[in-house]
Amino acid sequence: MTVRVRFSPNPSGDLHVGSAHTALFNWLFARHHDGVFVLRIEDTDPATSKPELVDPIMEGLRWLGMDWQEGPDVGGPFAPYRDIERRAFHDEVVERLLREGNAYRCWCTREELEARGVKSGYDRRCRHLTDEQRAALEASGKPAAVRFAVPEGRTDVVINDLIMGEVRSEDLQDRVIARSDGSPLYILAVTADDIAMEITHVVRGSDLLPSTPIQVLLTEALGAELPVFAHLPLLLRPDRSKLSKRKGDEGVLEFRDRGILPEALLNFLALLGWSSPTQEEVLTVDRIIGEFTLDRVHAAPGVFDHQKLEWLNQQHIQRLDREGFVRRVLELYPDTPEDVLRKVTELDLIQTRITRLDEVPAAIRYLHERPAIDPKASEKWLGTDEASRTLETVASRLGSLDPWTPEAIKESVQGTISELGLHRRKGPKPIFVAISGSEVALPLFESIWLIGADEAVARLRAAISASG
Repeated sequence: MTVRVRFSPNPSGDLHVGSAHTALFNWLFARHHDGVFVLRIEDTDPATSKPELVDPIMEGLRWLGMDWQEGPDVGGPFAPYRDIERRAFHDEVVERLLREGNAYRCWCTREELEARGVKSGYDRRCRHLTDEQRAALEASGKPAAVRFAVPEGRTDVVINDLIMGEVRSEDLQDRVIARSDGSPLYILAVTADDIAMEITHVVRGSDLLPSTPIQVLLTEALGAELPVFAHLPLLLRPDRSKLSKRKGDEGVLEFRDRGILPEALLNFLALLGWSSPTQEEVLTVDRIIGEFTLDRVHAAPGVFDHQKLEWLNQQHIQRLDREGFVRRVLELYPDTPEDVLRKVTELDLIQTRITRLDEVPAAIRYLHERPAIDPKASEKWLGTDEASRTLETVASRLGSLDPWTPEAIKESVQGTISELGLHRRKGPKPIFVAISGSEVALPLFESIWLIGADEAVARLRAAISASG
């Protein structure tokens, strides 16, 4: 059997990290088993689906490195892969269910149900109409939805879920499967499409577990073989509330724009519910694919810890070779001066000091633009006679320094600090602030070397004038 799984997002927003988590586990499962990963767009609800968001969803998946063998853009043997284009097929399935007695038309409105005291579920009024009553309603032109008819005498559905274990449901309702305008609901479309596309494993979030019994009954009514179900743990915020795009939680491309590497986010998402047999945490994509099995996925919810993600991102940044690091930064921030970036990278000044790529432009800006000095840093370290004497002495010596190397600069500055009898750590602070504009920057001696003698001297003397 060839493993066939699908990811079927509703294009109601950008690719959310919770949806990406589901997509990832499907993709990993398919890749591990040399199977097929299908991308299918579930745009059955015109009230929430936004066609213009299909491309951003695919962009997010591609950025994470997930490819699909069948989908709306690449086609496949079971095309089309957008539900809006599968309406005729869904209508045929509904008509078949009606014809075979596995569904019925329902004219009841929500107001009528409330008037009858039906607060949840359905009382099956329309299921037991007489032929005359049904004919009268049809003749009236009143809109009718279509409900699935749970088989008489069926009291429960047992699901053997690969992750959640045995799940028994006794709340079997005659659910609406098509709206009064004829459009299919998600549960009808997803079941019919899974059958038609020969999906072998349904791997999805545990929030969809309650809809699984009706999917089982629909599959049986259509005479098809049940897929294997595997419901993934939910993702929670640190406060234990559910992660949700409706609450404004991040989309995948927002992490990209903040300088998170795709391999780091993929690594992080994989660890939310799954773990390596070795218990290692910093893993390559190929390593995760090779080790991924659903029996190592646990049912407990995973907490989306941003600090953990940034730590993993830092580890993956440090694993990049220098050329790869430069390329990644320039891809995100093309206005970054490449010559400066390459120099700080060659000197190992930046790659080991950041957690996200978006920190790079600000961290190196003072190396190619003269910075304004932070007022708090100026008040703390500049303006005293000692600071001015230090800055002027260093400026004079740097102006005639030869050779101009980080080692020579270090020797000159440290020699000055010693001769002036200054504290070994606090003594260089005025120089640091004058060069970088801040108390926090890249190493001093390399910074002075990179900006050059003329600019270094100019900044030192400008700091004297500004604080005088």
